[in-house]
Amino acid sequence: MLLTSLAWGETSNPYLPRARLLLEELRYAEAARALDQARAQPGNARDTLLEILELQGVVAGMLQQPAKARTAFQTLLVLAPDYRLKGDYAPRVVTPFFEAKGWVGDKGAALRLEALPTSGADNLLTVQVKPDVLNLGRSVRFHQREAGAGWSEQEQPLTEGKASVARKATRVEWWAELLDERRAVLTSLGSDTSPLGALAPGAISATPAPLPAPAPVSPLPGKQPQVARAPGLPLRTVAYVSLGLAVGAGATGGFLGVRSNQDRARVVGAPVDEAGLTVGLTQREAFALDARARSQARWANILFGVAGAAAIAGGTLWVLGAPVNVSATPAGVVVGGAFP
Repeated sequence: MLLTSLAWGETSNPYLPRARLLLEELRYAEAARALDQARAQPGNARDTLLEILELQGVVAGMLQQPAKARTAFQTLLVLAPDYRLKGDYAPRVVTPFFEAKGWVGDKGAALRLEALPTSGADNLLTVQVKPDVLNLGRSVRFHQREAGAGWSEQEQPLTEGKASVARKATRVEWWAELLDERRAVLTSLGSDTSPLGALAPGAISATPAPLPAPAPVSPLPGKQPQVARAPGLPLRTVAYVSLGLAVGAGATGGFLGVRSNQDRARVVGAPVDEAGLTVGLTQREAFALDARARSQARWANILFGVAGAAAIAGGTLWVLGAPVNVSATPAGVVVGGAFP
């Protein structure tokens, strides 16, 4: 927990540093009260709000209040679905966090602020909140400016999930922040460094239309047409691999075939006595040699088959991997190549 506190940044909320300290000292009940005070402060920045919600969930979990922890984590993950806990906590904290994460995913509850297009003579900048299943949003703070001017702010209440503000000029840059009942920033659309652009209906854009692409020029009679030479396909590489496999499989199969013949020859060529009984090998040795000879013969046949198939595939791919020439002529396109 002491190491975890180093991950938190600075904040203008006076109650949040005290809540961190109480949490480090394991004074959970006092930390919960400090976090409630921090949450009640008006105008919390988004990062500050997310930290408060995380710590509220952590403290509630440590106090064995799973329902309260789950509620705090649900609010946190609605605002930031990809949020990760800044520390390693006990299951009493981690369990409600992942339950809240699953709830947000199942409900599709991630909060979004979207810009709506203008229509007709509409001279408004309009945003819409989606889906806001926890009914957190209360107003939208718009920021807009003309080119080269400073930002001006205007706050508008949400009505049926939408808020609008009049455009201050024909061409403006703008961005917006969604606020809760304490005017804490829940989410934003754009930023002061990455604003959106808006153009009043009927205004003429200063951006020139793109020039049409030049039509292709046919080669003049008597001149050599341009030839595009396609590089050899990667089939040649696969061909080399197949041929190498064929050589390896054939060599291994030949070795096993020779060993099989040798073992079988030892069984067949073993000396016998006058009564016709084998005296050079015991019965156990004879059975073992025969079984090994059969196994080696079977594997030799399999490897010979693999070698043959690989050789055929490698030869085919070698031919198909030859480079191809593509040229344009007055009569059409000519594709040609050469066998190796």
